[in-house]
Amino acid sequence: MREAISVPYLKAGFKEWVFTTDHKKIGLMYLTTSYIFFLVAGFFGLVIRFEQTVPGQQVVPNDFYNYLLTGHGAVLLLWWAIASHIGGFGNFLLPLMIGAKDVAFPRLNALSWWAFFGASVLVLLTLIPGNHIKMMWTGYPPYSATGDAGVTALYVFIIHLVGISSIATAVNFITTYIKMRAPGIHFWNTNMFVHTLIAANVIQLVGVPSLAGAVTMLLLDKYLGTNFYNPAKGGDPLLYQNVFWFYSHPVVYVQILPVFGFFSEIVPTFARRPLFGYKTMIFAVWGIVLLSFMVWIHHMFVSGVPDWIRVIMSYTTILIAVPTGIKIFNWIGTLHGGAIILRTPMLYALGGIFMFLIGGLTGIPNAMVAIDLGISDSLFIVGHFHYVLGMAVTLGVLGAIVYWFPKMTGKMYPDGIGKLSFWLTFIGANLFYFFQMVVGMLGNPRRYPDYPPIPEWITLHQIQTAGAIILGLGILVFTIGAIKGLLSGEKAPDNPWQSQSLEWQIPSPAPVDNFGEEHPKVEPDYHPYKYGAPPVF
Repeated sequence: MREAISVPYLKAGFKEWVFTTDHKKIGLMYLTTSYIFFLVAGFFGLVIRFEQTVPGQQVVPNDFYNYLLTGHGAVLLLWWAIASHIGGFGNFLLPLMIGAKDVAFPRLNALSWWAFFGASVLVLLTLIPGNHIKMMWTGYPPYSATGDAGVTALYVFIIHLVGISSIATAVNFITTYIKMRAPGIHFWNTNMFVHTLIAANVIQLVGVPSLAGAVTMLLLDKYLGTNFYNPAKGGDPLLYQNVFWFYSHPVVYVQILPVFGFFSEIVPTFARRPLFGYKTMIFAVWGIVLLSFMVWIHHMFVSGVPDWIRVIMSYTTILIAVPTGIKIFNWIGTLHGGAIILRTPMLYALGGIFMFLIGGLTGIPNAMVAIDLGISDSLFIVGHFHYVLGMAVTLGVLGAIVYWFPKMTGKMYPDGIGKLSFWLTFIGANLFYFFQMVVGMLGNPRRYPDYPPIPEWITLHQIQTAGAIILGLGILVFTIGAIKGLLSGEKAPDNPWQSQSLEWQIPSPAPVDNFGEEHPKVEPDYHPYKYGAPPVF
């Protein structure tokens, strides 16, 4: 086991990767796996889009369309929007940013990866005909307890394995931050990515058991004849929705908070200015954690819930926009007066902030019950969701890959390819999701594989398909750039971005023992965002 730990990850063989407990190897395994599944789910999305380009059956039958829709949503949410930055970047960066040799529980960390890998295998099993899951990623009963929904047991076991991985990771990361910081690293000079990472894992620790309980009762209903959700025998389908959304709305912040951390690392570096309002950013992050468990009913405004709870959670949903607005204001404040350098990571960060801003502004009307009742089941919600989460997360993670590519690989990501991939992705995404919101406002319902031959709808769907193709090309170009950078990229200096953060003060790629046998020396005035010197890169 110790041999597996001691081999540098870029020179490690199969055995070293399989038996490793090194946080850097585990982080890279998470990131690689999540990116592969991101490509698969993205392909599912393209097939869905081609099917909807014009009315009528075009590419796949209706039953398989339901499977694609379920797989696209579940994989992008769990494998891409959580695993990439919590399992991937969280594992790789947390010890480096706080001056630790590893995480607190390396073997538990390895166990969390293997639970995640087991869930990944089960996802691949759903590709086999007869194993398709066709109940959407939400798994709503009573439909999900019927035979038409597909293999509900696979859905439940996938959730359980991902949940085990998530809870193990949350315990590990929170303990690592509390107990293993280098002397001189404290709450008020910790990287914003670490703050957002710990905040996201607090949500995981509180919320994942709720989701596990919801899907376990679903399993018992379908296969053992219990009646938790069966209204014909005294059960209540709204019980599932309440327990499911009690976690599944806060998980939105699990997915986006670490991306806010990426933005907060990248923007000061390429603006050469300290992060504006650093302490207010921290308060905003923890304010979001608190409020995230007070808004879930807005997913159920159309489900027959009492008016009093609609009113309360309409207000809390609007209120949670306040800490989010603070962060956007502070990023703009950081840019103001800065020596802005538009390298690839900065483009992705700015693009991600823009996408989140548009998504957030289109989300505020959804908090108002009267408006939500009219648009909740339309494609407007799908477009909003892909702005606020899908593309904000994707642009943030892609920017983070380019930004930390030198630290992970010892090579530079090709900047020209990176910029081309950004513009293709950004333009394609806006063409796609903006017009998806427009057709939703015109009444086009979501989840259906077909729609009436209304000329305006057809035109808008064709524009969406064009945008999806451009978006897909952008992701393809990014992937080619990553492979090219890994195989033949320019050798990276230890600190190519002249960052003040601790992880950039060690060689690239990161050495086996991180900072050596001792904790790094952290100066009394250390701060990760102490910029001001003119850039030379």
